[in-house]
Amino acid sequence: MYMVTKKYLSVLFILLLSIPILAKDKNRITIIPHPVSINTGEGVFSLNKSTSLITNTSDIKYIKIIKQFADEFNDITNASLVLKEPGNKKGDICFFIDTSLVSKIGNEGYKLKITRNKVIITAVNESGWFYAGRTLLQLIEQEKKKNKYHYFFPCVEIEDYPRFSWRGLMLDVSRHFFSKEELKSYIHQMAKYKFNIFHLHLTDNQGWRIEIKSLPNLTKVGAWRVPRTGYWKGFLPPQPGEETTYGGFYTHEDIKELVAFAKERNVTIIPEIDVPGHSLALIASYPELSCTKKPQQVLAGDPWNVSRTNVLCVSNDSVYDVLDKIVTELSMLLIAIFPSEYIHIGGDEVNRIYWKKCSSCQSLIKKQKLKDENELQTYFIQRLSNIVKSKGKKVIGWYENLPGGLIPEMTYMSWKDYKGGIIASQKGHKVVMTPAFFTYLDFYQGDPAMENGPFTVCRLSNCYAFNPEQKDAISSNILGGQGSLWTEQVPNERKLQYMTWPRGLALAEVLWSPQEKRDWSDFVTRMEAQFPKFEEYGINYSKAFYEPILHLEREDGELFLVIETEVSDLRIFYSFDDCSPDMYYPEYKKQKVKIPKGAHLFRAISYKNGQPIGREINISIQELLSRIPQ
Repeated sequence: MYMVTKKYLSVLFILLLSIPILAKDKNRITIIPHPVSINTGEGVFSLNKSTSLITNTSDIKYIKIIKQFADEFNDITNASLVLKEPGNKKGDICFFIDTSLVSKIGNEGYKLKITRNKVIITAVNESGWFYAGRTLLQLIEQEKKKNKYHYFFPCVEIEDYPRFSWRGLMLDVSRHFFSKEELKSYIHQMAKYKFNIFHLHLTDNQGWRIEIKSLPNLTKVGAWRVPRTGYWKGFLPPQPGEETTYGGFYTHEDIKELVAFAKERNVTIIPEIDVPGHSLALIASYPELSCTKKPQQVLAGDPWNVSRTNVLCVSNDSVYDVLDKIVTELSMLLIAIFPSEYIHIGGDEVNRIYWKKCSSCQSLIKKQKLKDENELQTYFIQRLSNIVKSKGKKVIGWYENLPGGLIPEMTYMSWKDYKGGIIASQKGHKVVMTPAFFTYLDFYQGDPAMENGPFTVCRLSNCYAFNPEQKDAISSNILGGQGSLWTEQVPNERKLQYMTWPRGLALAEVLWSPQEKRDWSDFVTRMEAQFPKFEEYGINYSKAFYEPILHLEREDGELFLVIETEVSDLRIFYSFDDCSPDMYYPEYKKQKVKIPKGAHLFRAISYKNGQPIGREINISIQELLSRIPQ
């Protein structure tokens, strides 16, 4: 598998041994996302030294998929699966193409049949083979016999295909820069769970992350800012003479390598250039593009400072010349490198106060017979859309409530809520749903006292409750959905992983599996089976879903604490005496707990199967009091 080091291989077999053996238990099938249909059989298919791979095609693109599967399987098992010559009819793991199945399983679906004697994978194309391979890799079981490891698959028959064509994760690399290798690791992990879209937010107020050779200042100036550590909103602004040493960008060669890597894993990269707001890095590089034309600096933290112009001057023709250069060069990359048919142009959270104060923008409003600055934004988006479409690409952007009207043929991402997506779908637009309270992975996932996350909570159960298909939406216009990870408070790869997983598993199932297959408790069981695999490869993940959820209520002048949990089968032990509780402390049993007089601190810990799990919650009574509904 990708990026498997000797360090992790050394613990591989120990960790695999921690996974329970199948033992003919039908509930042992722990695939994520849940397949469309699955029928378990009796017995197992055992692998040995003579186990081989065959296929009914010699097409190189198909052969690559088989060899990729073999490499990953061999890394996990230390085996040596070998592909026989195409046309050989004798083999144990068979990869077949059957285009007649397209009406039943689509272009990404597959059929998988495992018997005691053979494994048969059938799909319409290489995408189906790839996803069948992801399922097979999750089905690997092992046991130890005579100091040797014996590997096998449970007998099972699966028919599977995705609910949505757009199954995405978005990563903001502007607020914090992530290296090419870190992005590869992220793509590899998401592909394991059948995500197929990687939305890359390349530009914002805090950094420009893609090389545009015709505009060198974008990476010479816009890609760098002053270094800061701590809470995002508390960052000090740049000081006079302070060097801009934090940042980075991706060269054309970097992008080429990333896209090729993603393509091998059936993942499409969608590049985003966020304009006309969120553009301070662009304006810092070329100040003449703002309404004030004053020199600016790339921000290190909170962008909401009206003294800093982060909005392009839409009345300045030079703005469109620059955007044409960016889109032209990006389109050339798209043609040569990116398989994506889309360019994302942003369009969100535009502070139109700059246009109100700009005489040139006001003149443009009059000249174009626009009503106001709202219609001026629509004018800008339309003009930029025309540039993008002239390069042979489709336009996608964030949905904003624009009184000026939506842009024809534009695909919208609805981020504030479902409503925007519903409206856009009703007006004939293709839509990707990413409503913040269900899909924003930058929101904290446990108690806010324990998490340094912005705004509000998005728990694991919130992600699992996400449903891109809403009652009043035109279903045929809903492409799917995605999780979005903004990185204000995500400074490194470990935090990146922690914020994504396991919420990413919930989103993967929402976007792939049929709605009727969704079952929260069953999902939790299957999710927990993935954790040894995360640990095997050093993937950090959150256990916040195990932790107590605290509510404070006032009743007859008295204060009471109420505790909830996201998952069942947990025991909660608590204390008010400044000591860390364990299972010998009072246990919460769905009662209202009266806050003792004089108490200033509350602690609680979850137990599962007689062992502590998750973090100990440590919170002041004063903090709890602040949460009482007014």
